[in-house]
Amino acid sequence: MLPALRSLHLLALHLLPRRSESGEMIKVAARRRRQPALRVLVLLAGVVLVVDAVPLLAVAGDRRTEALRLKREGETDDDAAIRINEEGKSLARDRKYYDALQKFLFALELFPLSNAIFNAGSMYHQLKQYAEAFPYLEQTLKAPLAPEQLEIVRQLRTGVLDKLKSTHRDVLLQSNPPGATIVVNGKTLPFQTPLRVLVEFGTTDIHLSASGFESEALVIEASPTKLPKDQSVRLKREEPVAQIGIRCPPGADVFIDGTMQGFEQARTRLLAGDHTIRCGKTAKSQAFERPIVVKRGIVNNFDFSSDKE
Repeated sequence: MLPALRSLHLLALHLLPRRSESGEMIKVAARRRRQPALRVLVLLAGVVLVVDAVPLLAVAGDRRTEALRLKREGETDDDAAIRINEEGKSLARDRKYYDALQKFLFALELFPLSNAIFNAGSMYHQLKQYAEAFPYLEQTLKAPLAPEQLEIVRQLRTGVLDKLKSTHRDVLLQSNPPGATIVVNGKTLPFQTPLRVLVEFGTTDIHLSASGFESEALVIEASPTKLPKDQSVRLKREEPVAQIGIRCPPGADVFIDGTMQGFEQARTRLLAGDHTIRCGKTAKSQAFERPIVVKRGIVNNFDFSSDKE
């Protein structure tokens, strides 16, 4: 089980008063920008948010490979993630935002560090990749933040929605059970349900899937005058079935678990597990039975065409 708590160093622009544990005011310095929109700057003064660790979906395989390469000998995944995340913050201080983003994403491949989740969203925002920033900011909002910290994240999120208001709307996706993988127009999102996601104007195809359950497909329509409705989906439990192919001797009827399924051959789907195949009597062979074991995830082919009895 993942550790319950991780620290998150909030990246922020505005000078906001914070209180330390001793009650002293801590100020987060920030550079003023020409644009009035909220911008992101790497932390100063060690302001810390305590945040629940949240599940992160694995992203590209090559990113995972690179993340493992960055680990030092004897270093655990979570320790490596913390170190790489700190390297990312150093790069962000030097305004190397793309390189910083890569570090944060590498860290998240090793461990779902809450710090890195928000930092990745902040860097996407800084790089003006607003749609990519949105799910990271949404995930950060699930954390038990202090009011002033929550306000900063909300301002970033509101800024993203404002930037995309001419092309997108947001919609809440919930599933029962929660924790379903979300695929929007063929792209797997980095976090699972429940999650508020962006949908573009027009038609958006969404697929929700979870291990042991059937996938659910949604089609969401959105436009400047048509707001999409939040979606709550109950996933159906997946029956453990698999496809099978049976061949009996020429001229033989094919029975599966006592029910006739074909003549000489049969193709169907069965529950995984033990079953009985019976090949009927022919002019050249006696009727016979054979036990089979059907396995999930493969096409199970059973050839008894040469058997006599």
